[in-house]
This record gives sequence, structure tokens and C-alpha cells, in this order.
Amino acid sequence: MVTTSLMVLVLLNIMAITQVIYTSNGIPNIAIAQPITQSSGGNQTGISDVVPYNNPNLGFSLEYPTNWEKEESLTFVSPQGGIGNRTPEVINITTEVLPTSDFNLERYTEAALGQVEVFQDFRLLNSSSTTLAGLPAHLIVYTFTDENQTPLQNLQVWTVKDGMAYIVTYGGTPEEFDSSLPAFQSIIDSFSLE
Repeated sequence: MVTTSLMVLVLLNIMAITQVIYTSNGIPNIAIAQPITQSSGGNQTGISDVVPYNNPNLGFSLEYPTNWEKEESLTFVSPQGGIGNRTPEVINITTEVLPTSDFNLERYTEAALGQVEVFQDFRLLNSSSTTLAGLPAHLIVYTFTDENQTPLQNLQVWTVKDGMAYIVTYGGTPEEFDSSLPAFQSIIDSFSLE
């Protein structure tokens, strides 16, 4: 149960922010399967221009098309298991390449709010300006219910710089939410951009 709730929480956080870009840009968020073709050169997928990616910390490597953007995500999980071990607190850090150079903080905030408002039993507790890495940022705190009917609470902070969005999300059950806020604040205080 802990693993399922944790994965649902992390996936909901990533999906909500990732869909911001596509929905606000008018790009439908559907995938169409295409057959894999054999090419005479290159790799088995028929794509000849690829970039290698290696993640020694997670123990895998792969190749992806050169015209695709690589997005990184990092998740920290609390040692405690939450109330009744339903779900641990999670801190997730995501970066996204923005679709245009004029996709500013205000526009990103509007799109992000539009995405989280569709969550089941969504209730916005706070939406305010703040800073992240010394830059203007936006913060939201909200509650919602996941598909397992587990009530959850998220705090998200994001900023935009040089065509990238930087999103830090903290989530857990409302009952346990305050217990890991110091860890979240420590990450926010130490967060810097290069």
C-alpha cells in the first residue's frame, strides 16, 4: 500500500506539472503509437540521430532522439511511513523546458493552477508570491483525493529562468503534512540555480 500510494503521489505531481506545458500551449496530451521500423544504419528503431544518456546513480543507460528534450526529476521520500503507513511524505524536484521564450512566471502559474484544479476534491489553501533560488517564484498549497481515495496535501513552489521551469513539490497526507515541512524548507533554502 505504501509503494502504491507513493507512486501515485509522485506520478500525480509529475503529471500535473508536465501537462501544464502541453495544455497551455494547445498541444493535445495524447500519444499515437507508431510501428518500429528497421533502418539500414543507426539503431533498431530507425532513428539515426540519438544522444546517449547514462545515469550511474540509478544504474541505467539509454539513447534518445536528438530532437527530444531531456527532463530531469528527483524524488526524496521520508523515512516515516505516514499515518497507518498509508503514504510517506515525498519531495519531488522537476525541471521543464518551456515551449517559448516568453513563457514567463505569470503564464506558467496560470497554467499550473489550471492543471491542479481538476484533481478530485481539489481545495486551494494558499496561492502566493515567494522566491526560489533568489528569483521571483509562486507557491501553492492544496488538498485533493487520489484514485485510492487517500486524502493528500501538496505544497509546490516554482520559478522560471532562461526558458526552464524549476518545480519543487512536497506532498503527503494532511495529518502528517507538517511533520516534514522542516525538511522541505531546508531544501528550498539550499536550492540554487547555476
